[in-house]
Amino acid sequence: MKIFRYLSVCIIVLVLFSCNKFKGSQEIPAYLRVEPWTFTTNYLIYGAATHAITDAWVYVDGNLLGCYEIQPHSDGDYVMVPILAKDTHRLQIYPGIKLNGMSSTRVEYPFYKPYVITRTLTPGTVDTVRPSTVYYSIDSTQLRFKREAMEDFEDVNNIKLDSTVHSKTKIKQISHRNNPNAWLDPNDTLNHYRSGRVQLTDSINMFDIASKELRNLPAVGNYVMLEMDYKCDKDFLVGMYINSPQSGIMDKELYYLKATDAWKKVYINFSPTITENFNAEYVKFYFRGYQGEADTTNFYFDNLKLIYLDN
Repeated sequence: MKIFRYLSVCIIVLVLFSCNKFKGSQEIPAYLRVEPWTFTTNYLIYGAATHAITDAWVYVDGNLLGCYEIQPHSDGDYVMVPILAKDTHRLQIYPGIKLNGMSSTRVEYPFYKPYVITRTLTPGTVDTVRPSTVYYSIDSTQLRFKREAMEDFEDVNNIKLDSTVHSKTKIKQISHRNNPNAWLDPNDTLNHYRSGRVQLTDSINMFDIASKELRNLPAVGNYVMLEMDYKCDKDFLVGMYINSPQSGIMDKELYYLKATDAWKKVYINFSPTITENFNAEYVKFYFRGYQGEADTTNFYFDNLKLIYLDN
C-alpha cells in the first residue's frame, strides 16, 4: 500500500508540474530584422573601409539579448531577432566578428562603435534596421594605430614588410592596372588599387616576411589586433618573433589561414601573445608560406592595420 501511495503522490506532483509549466498566456515577441552592416572610414587616418562584420550583438536597455549571425535568405541577408518587450526601448547593436577567422570565436569587435537607436516595440510586428559603424575616434579615446605596421602598398618606396633571415623572397607591389588579383578600393579606384604579392616558384619554395620592430605596445590585458585583407593559393602561417632579454628571439607560431581564391578580411588577436611577453624588447609579426603543387604559388596581402587600446 505504501508503494501505491508513493506512486500516487508522484503522479499528482508530475501532473501539477506539467499544468503549471504551460499555465498562462504565451507572449508574442516583436521582431527586429537586422540587415548587413555598413562601415566607413577616413582613409588618410584609418585606412581602407574593409570589414568582415558577420554578427549583431543586441542589447535592450543595456541588457544583452544575444549574438545573432546575419545570414542569406531568399529575400536578402539579415537576421530576425525576437524581442519580448513592448513600448519604447533603447537598442544597442554591437558589430560582431569571427576572431582569427574562426566561427567558434565570435566576439564584439572592441574598436567599432555600436549602432544605437530608440524603437517602439509592438508584439507581432517587424522593424528593419540597417546598422552602420565606424572606428572609435583616436582623438577622444585610447584607440591607437601602430603607424609603422600600417601598410596599404600604395607607396612603392616604403613597404613596411620585408623578408627575414629565413627567406630571401620579398613582397612586391602589384597594381590593378596590370594584375586583376590586386585589391581595388571601390570608393577610390583612382588612388587605391595596389596590393602586395609574394610569388613562389620551383626555385623559391618558401617565404617568411615580417613587420618592422614593434615597441611600446600596451600593457597586460589590452587588446592588440591585426586587421588584414588577403587571398592566397595555399594556406599560410601567421606568427610572431619575440625578442626577449632572457631568451633571445623566439618564434611563436600562432594561426594558419586557409587558401582562398577571393579576398577575405581577417582579425588576428595578438593580445595573449603580447600579454605573455610583456617584458619583450620588441616583437615582429610575420607571415610564412610554402610552395604548392602548382608551378607558381601566389600570396596576396593588403590593408594591414595593427590596432590597440593604449594604457
